[in-house]
Amino acid sequence: MWEFMASRAELKEQKKKISNALINAAIELCDEDGYASLSIRSVARKAGIAPTSFYRHFRDIDELGVAIVEKANIVLTNCFQEIRKKISEHCGEQISPSEQFVQSIECVVRPFVETFIACMKQNNQLLCLFFQERTGNSEQMRKAISEDINNLIHTLSQDLKRLHQDISKDIFDISLIAESMIAIASYDSVAMLLDSPNESHQMSEKLIKKLYLLLLGAIK
Repeated sequence: MWEFMASRAELKEQKKKISNALINAAIELCDEDGYASLSIRSVARKAGIAPTSFYRHFRDIDELGVAIVEKANIVLTNCFQEIRKKISEHCGEQISPSEQFVQSIECVVRPFVETFIACMKQNNQLLCLFFQERTGNSEQMRKAISEDINNLIHTLSQDLKRLHQDISKDIFDISLIAESMIAIASYDSVAMLLDSPNESHQMSEKLIKKLYLLLLGAIK
């Protein structure tokens, strides 16, 4: 009985290991040639398994794509939790009344940008694929990515509501501002990682200015 249970646990672990290998192989191949070029054969070969074995883990390429999105969602959820923590730390600092308006925006924007870009750098292939495929050809991936981004928008909106309380001013459509911040940050970060990795500091500061101006224009 115990041997049977141990065997089932080992098989489950082995299946998980191969599924992860397929996901990682697909991410690497996408980085080289794009998601549209993926095939079951190419992914299986990259992962070191027979193409027929692919179907023991995923029904098709799109189901594999959704698994990639789920992996990216875990990374981004942790990233936004870290953003929230750092915003709380920055906003907890003592600020004089004369500096409160400017510093309150700064204490949201800078932690957001610096943490977001660090996360993008650490998970370059995965997150570039995630944001690029938001408008890709796979309907299943687009839907999964859209749902995940909506959750991130909700999380960031909660932090912007705190900013609204700190400065005692209204912010025009907080959800829309959160969506815009994520859209601008993801676009600039992907461009930086793909085209100008050596200019990350300059692009980071430029992105901070963009989002600062976005928030400044949203306050009424």
